[in-house]
Amino acid sequence: MFGVRKMLLVKPTPNLLRFTRSVKTSTIDWKPIKSVPGNLRTISHQKKMPIIRKFILGLMYAMPIITFGLGCWQIKRLKWKNDLITKCETNLASPVLESLPANLDPNVIEEFEYRRFKCKGKFDYDQEMFLGPRLKDGVLGYLIVTPFIRSDGGKPILVERGWIHKDKVIPSKRTKGYLSHLAMPQGEIEIEALFRCMPKKSSLQFDHEPGAKLFNIPDIPAMAIQSGSLPIYCQMIYDLSDHLDYKTEKALESKGQNTSPSFWNKIFFKADQQNNNEKDKKYIQDLSDDSMYYQEFEFINQGVPIAAKPTIKFSNNHLQYLITWFGVCIASTGLLIYMSWKTKQFSSAERIIEAKRKDMKKLI
Repeated sequence: MFGVRKMLLVKPTPNLLRFTRSVKTSTIDWKPIKSVPGNLRTISHQKKMPIIRKFILGLMYAMPIITFGLGCWQIKRLKWKNDLITKCETNLASPVLESLPANLDPNVIEEFEYRRFKCKGKFDYDQEMFLGPRLKDGVLGYLIVTPFIRSDGGKPILVERGWIHKDKVIPSKRTKGYLSHLAMPQGEIEIEALFRCMPKKSSLQFDHEPGAKLFNIPDIPAMAIQSGSLPIYCQMIYDLSDHLDYKTEKALESKGQNTSPSFWNKIFFKADQQNNNEKDKKYIQDLSDDSMYYQEFEFINQGVPIAAKPTIKFSNNHLQYLITWFGVCIASTGLLIYMSWKTKQFSSAERIIEAKRKDMKKLI
């Protein structure tokens, strides 16, 4: 006992100090960590957020039903669009209507969309309207919509003559040049056009300012009221030819002939007048063939409207939408099945944990 005390009181040697200084204190926190099973953590977290859990679960149940309904709706839309395209292609391939009835019903025009027709009359340039702006090959311009007064009677109809450059909007810039008879034909002429049914104005779009000649959208009812025309919209067919019948009077005037014979000449010189008419027609046909067709840039420079080409312009993407909605329906259904299976796993693990807790309480 005394020897042990003596050893404790002995001064430590340098070797002993070196040994004690080489021992490092561990930095480990020995505070015990409570390990919680992942399933129990998920279940307790879900129990603390019942509203979000119910909302997500309800959304997962509603998603397959909603997407399936949208897919079925796209099937109906696809059938409707195919029938519409078929009807318009049939109308476009049908023979040209040589005349229009005086009493046109705007309600039946939908059945004649893209149907071609010919009509005689004259343009009312005082009620000329512009639709746009519209880009053509990167160039800014406008579509000209002019009421066409029919010779057969009845109210005028709205005719989209085509696209012109923004610098040719003023009528005086279109009346000068060697194509003025095409830019603004005067008198009675015959046009070839087709019926179109334009989309109705949405409630989100601005109303047209009454009296203004510029329209941002094809608001057919507003155009008809402003110009005193029928709410029937037509498009002239793309044509780059030189219509010689548009400049018949000018050609005859250049020959020094009288284009409006007197009353007595019509009675006493009827046969001579018929002969002169035949000669005049032959004279028009014998004009230079070089002026029969032009290029688009000539029409643009001279202010001649470039009409639309007679092609079907409907987009049909309903098959893509159908595949998308049914794909989302299948994916959401698979996710719902997986989550249901996972929920069952969580509930079984919760029951096992609760049973173990009860057993531990009994043992204590």
